[in-house]
Amino acid sequence: MKAGSQGAIGLRTNRCIGGWCSLVLVLCGLLAITPARALDPDRAIGQLTHVWYENQLPQGTVLSIAQGKGGSIWLATYGGLVHYSGAEFDTIDPRVAPVLKSTAITAVYADREGTLWVGTLNDGLYRRRGRELEPVALPANIKGVFGIAQSRSGALWLTTNAGVVRMGAKGTRLLGEESGFPPRGFYHAIVADPAGGVWIVADDYGVVHWLDGHVETFDTRRGLPTNAVHSLAIDHAGTVWVGTQAGPVRYRDGHFERDPRLAALEGKNIYSLYGDRDGNMWFAPLGMGICRLTAARFDCDNTLAGMVGETVRSMFEDREGNLWMGTTSSGIHRFSDSKLVTATGKMDSNAVRAVYQDPAGTLWIGTDGAGLARYENQVLVPATAINAKLSSRLLRAIVSDPPGNLWVGSINGVSRIAPDGTVRNFGIGDGLPGTIVFALAPGRDGGMWVATLQGVAKIMPDRTVPEKIGGDKVSVVRDTQGDDARALCEDPAGRLWIGERSGLRCLHDGVVDRCGTDGLPGISVFAFHPEPDGDLWLATSVGLMRIRGQKVQAFTERAGFYGDAVFAMLDDDTGHFWVSSNRGIARLAWADIDALERGAVKQIEPRWYGKNDGMLSQQANGASQTPAWRTRDGRMWFGTANGVVIVDPKHERVNLLRPQVAIERVLVDGKDVVPEHIGRIGPDVERVELHYAAMSYVAPVAVQYRYRIDGFDRGWIDAGNSRVAYYTNLPPGGYVFRVVASNNDGVWNTHGASVAFTIVPHWYATWWFRTLGALIVIGLLAAIYRLRVWRLHERERELTREVAQHTEALRNANAELKRIAALDGLTRIANRGAFDRRLREAFDEHAAGGAPLAVLMCDVDAFKDYNDTYGHIAGDVALTAVAGALAKTLRPGADLAARYGGEEFAVLLGRCDAGEAAAVAQHMLEAVRALAIEHRCSDVAAHVTISVGIAAVVPTAAASPEQLLRRADEALYCAKAEGRDRIVVGAEPAG
Repeated sequence: MKAGSQGAIGLRTNRCIGGWCSLVLVLCGLLAITPARALDPDRAIGQLTHVWYENQLPQGTVLSIAQGKGGSIWLATYGGLVHYSGAEFDTIDPRVAPVLKSTAITAVYADREGTLWVGTLNDGLYRRRGRELEPVALPANIKGVFGIAQSRSGALWLTTNAGVVRMGAKGTRLLGEESGFPPRGFYHAIVADPAGGVWIVADDYGVVHWLDGHVETFDTRRGLPTNAVHSLAIDHAGTVWVGTQAGPVRYRDGHFERDPRLAALEGKNIYSLYGDRDGNMWFAPLGMGICRLTAARFDCDNTLAGMVGETVRSMFEDREGNLWMGTTSSGIHRFSDSKLVTATGKMDSNAVRAVYQDPAGTLWIGTDGAGLARYENQVLVPATAINAKLSSRLLRAIVSDPPGNLWVGSINGVSRIAPDGTVRNFGIGDGLPGTIVFALAPGRDGGMWVATLQGVAKIMPDRTVPEKIGGDKVSVVRDTQGDDARALCEDPAGRLWIGERSGLRCLHDGVVDRCGTDGLPGISVFAFHPEPDGDLWLATSVGLMRIRGQKVQAFTERAGFYGDAVFAMLDDDTGHFWVSSNRGIARLAWADIDALERGAVKQIEPRWYGKNDGMLSQQANGASQTPAWRTRDGRMWFGTANGVVIVDPKHERVNLLRPQVAIERVLVDGKDVVPEHIGRIGPDVERVELHYAAMSYVAPVAVQYRYRIDGFDRGWIDAGNSRVAYYTNLPPGGYVFRVVASNNDGVWNTHGASVAFTIVPHWYATWWFRTLGALIVIGLLAAIYRLRVWRLHERERELTREVAQHTEALRNANAELKRIAALDGLTRIANRGAFDRRLREAFDEHAAGGAPLAVLMCDVDAFKDYNDTYGHIAGDVALTAVAGALAKTLRPGADLAARYGGEEFAVLLGRCDAGEAAAVAQHMLEAVRALAIEHRCSDVAAHVTISVGIAAVVPTAAASPEQLLRRADEALYCAKAEGRDRIVVGAEPAG
């Protein structure tokens, strides 16, 4: 990270200077009204966001795709015309639009004036103006319309069952052999070119080109590999591409030719191809999935869900650059750019636990089940030769040392991989205190620090013994034995910082201490990030923390971390730092941290990234040393439960296109009303329901809405992603409903959409009727005033009695609620909150009376194995039985047993010293054994057992309940380390 001083933070803030701000705003405005870029050609096809819509369509074949003037997507299917605006797919068929006589829609096309043209299989042509469909007259014998295009002159061209039709200013004309077209055949595709011409592919004839009344036919004599042609497209540069049964060809200098870059597609049947706005060509060859040709490379992907073995029948690029693909049987697919890219590989596991770039530039990926992998050619490739030599393929940490060795931590120790590929494995037999290794850190003395589940060790090469003979010494940091160590960092002063599951410790000059802090009890420290000025950032189980000097500063709730575990921190050198978390990946601005620290703001919020931004899994992995890494090219890599997520802050794709907004539907008391013609409604209107949509498809769930009714709502109502506004019992009057929306990047269309309507009143709601009614009411009130007064006194006495009764009932209900809230929902003994409250009360009571107080921490031995073997339901039953056995050994009213978490229980013994507590604990062990609950996977006994840690103290004002708990917990760890099914009494506190 960058320096944390005020000056350094100030340098991180980007500022506009002079007129540059205005220029940037103008450029952003221009970008917002022009079509977005095409899909990023530098990403592999599999790294694009792929959304598969299948069951939402009335039928799975999508023959044609178009985008209307308002931004909606239209699909032609055999089950009807389909409309999509970001939420649900609406089907228009004869039941919805009786004028439509066929459900088999074969073509959709939006012309430059905004008219939507709809071709059917056997009922001719329709056009949609406003919200209504109307039939269009065609020459006799034309029933099927298969393709629609508009030429530069504005004429509409159709391919039909009877031939080619041209609809222009001079009328509609069927073009046949007399016009130079081939005899009537089946025309597969039609497109208009920039020069004013029209290209058509005709089965068994080849390609037909019309320009200024001249028709030219291209077949195998003009470069086509076969006359069996299926698809047609014109790329961004104006080049014509044709897909045939023998591969794709392009038109150049009067004939068609193959592109040598597409040798892999020769002989392949190309049913669909498309040229996006950035000049990339997309192909859908049978049996090869989806292929793309960019300026840099040609690649294919045949692994996409719903696309394997499919035939793509249509492709379309919308205004935001999303690419839509319609298939023969699996519906519609959308490909979009995302903020982040996820890389995976063909491996046994794509759960990434460690990322590291070695000095040679190789990016190493540690997985949870597939061992080591390298990032090569945009995918993860397993390091097969190395994995065969590792002691485990469940990896947790990766680092290298100055001699060039790669060190890997796994659940079965440490592996050192030499530059020549030889591997030396270290385990408990070599002196490691534990098998599960979470962190590695090179020492300044040439050794390698190792953090394990059972403590910290150092592996030092013995220079006097040849390495091949095993010249290594493993020494354990004695005062860390039994500690669950998760992170290591050696600072310039030689002090080793140790992040533990239950706090922070340091090793310096052979002494283990709390680093000049309180040790962060109860907080897990998962990673360190030092800054050049000496500040040290900590990724913890409750958010971010910073150590400046000996002061610990917490950036938790006020920085937007609400109990979120942070696993890693990376600085992008552009004014932001990134963290990985159990909630996803987040970005914070250094300027915001500075403002928070200065008190300029009280709260900041990170920008969270998740599945909508390109992550295959929102769960970032961590709780070990290197779950994220920044490579030398500035990119950042985060391990997740499904792949490694790549963040490239220098090339972030930003959607600057303002979404078009429409009010699609209005329901008045459940009845549809055309939004443009609501007019006067009522009286007796109880409910007005307005459905709206913003046509942004990069991440539809990230679209945000605000709406209001002028004169009724006090301000804009934030609707989030909701697309419906409800108003009930609006008073009579005139209204204007307005809605605005933002796209996934927060770019707002502040103009939005609006609709005006008036609710008329009943005759009895008019002003004159209300005046008359008011006079009558005043007279009646005067008449009953006296009667009301004397009845009030009687009512007052009655209410007093009722209040007393309700107060007593409420007091009893509150007492019952408090009792229920203090119980664990499974075991029906006290929960952790109740235990913590009672411990604090007992601690103060015993401190005042000078009486001893004991705490027992109990853990069910090998309970995870019990759950894995017998199932979670059986596990719940076993926990309930154990809880009952513990409770029966206690003195009613004097002691308290509670479920402290998972399989862990806590017991509070009042006026009880260590000896008496040990006797109670022995009774507990015997009571659990007496349950005789079978546990065949336990290493301790054939039945369920518990381990107990005991701590007893005479409370004083200088002590705290947390210290007593910590001593009991440490004793429990000792009991488990010594073999479980036993009792260990914690040492008395020093002094």
